[in-house]
This record gives sequence, structure tokens and C-alpha cells, in this order.
Amino acid sequence: MRKIGVLVGSLSKRSYSQKVANYLSKIVPSSLTLVQLQYNILPFYNPDLEKQPPLEWQVFRTVVDQMAGLLIVTQEYNFSIPGGLKNALDVLSVPNPRPHIYQKPVLLLTDSAGERGGANANAHIQQSLRYMGMNVMNAFVTIGKVQEKFDANDQLIDPLLAKELQKTMADFQKFVNHSVTKKNNAPSD
Repeated sequence: MRKIGVLVGSLSKRSYSQKVANYLSKIVPSSLTLVQLQYNILPFYNPDLEKQPPLEWQVFRTVVDQMAGLLIVTQEYNFSIPGGLKNALDVLSVPNPRPHIYQKPVLLLTDSAGERGGANANAHIQQSLRYMGMNVMNAFVTIGKVQEKFDANDQLIDPLLAKELQKTMADFQKFVNHSVTKKNNAPSD
């Protein structure tokens, strides 16, 4: 079973991104396990601290190193990436000798109250992830009008979205398996 670290872009426990992540944990293929990663205690990234990295950074990096991949579920903040999520990615992107997320497979899903589903954030984050050297799954999953997709009990009520997310998670399972196999068969540096 492969562990997938989940980064939810909102720090609010009641966010729609959290509801989407909770739903995904129910439908994840059996060969994957989703582990939500907490990043809200990370000190802001400052390269001056790299000589003696804060303990929170060290623990976070070690946990992410143990993950076979990452799943990012986030809303759009001001047409871009939420600050806390950006800080977490900055902490992980530092070369040592390579970033902790180098070639790690990642799937990104964005949501918003508007019709576009966080498309701007999705594009910005994908660009950043690729720059950091991550192996980004070629999927552009955006969930528009997310507030209409869940009922009062936080249950997903949109059958088309449920079907899309089921397929996306199945594709992600294949993507992670292929990435891990490719990495294991690659010659060492």
C-alpha cells in the first residue's frame, strides 16, 4: 500500500476543499492510503534558517519524503495559491541535494464558489510544481460552484462530479504506480 500525502489549501476545517479531500479518502483505490499532512505550524520559509532548520520543517520534510506521492486539494485565494500552502511547498522545494518533492507524483484539484473552479490557482500551482521538479499528473480538475456539490451533512450530491473524481483517483493510482516503478528502475546518480 502506497501512502499519499494530502495537502488541503484551506486551514479551515469546514472548507469545501476539506470536504472534497474527505470524499476522496472514501473513494481512494485500495492500493493507496491518503494521509492528510498538517502544515499550519510551519514557520514561514526563510533561507537564513537552513543552517539549522526549525524542527517543524525537519519533521514535515521527513514525513513527505516517506510519501509515494502528493494530492493537493485547494481553493483559489485572490486568483492564486493560498499563502499557507505556498509556504509548505516552499519548505519542501529546497534542494538538499534535491528538493524533497523532486520527481514525486502529484495530483492537483482546485475548487471555488465561482463557475471556473479555481482555474487560475490550478494553472499557477501546476506551473510552480513543475518548476520545483515534481511529476505533475496531466489533469486539470476544477470544481466550480463547489458549495452546490455538498448537502447539509457534507455529503457529495453531484453524481457527475462523483464519477469524475472516481475516474481521476483511478488514473492517479496508475500514475503513482508508474512513477514509482519508473523511479525504482532508474539508474542511481
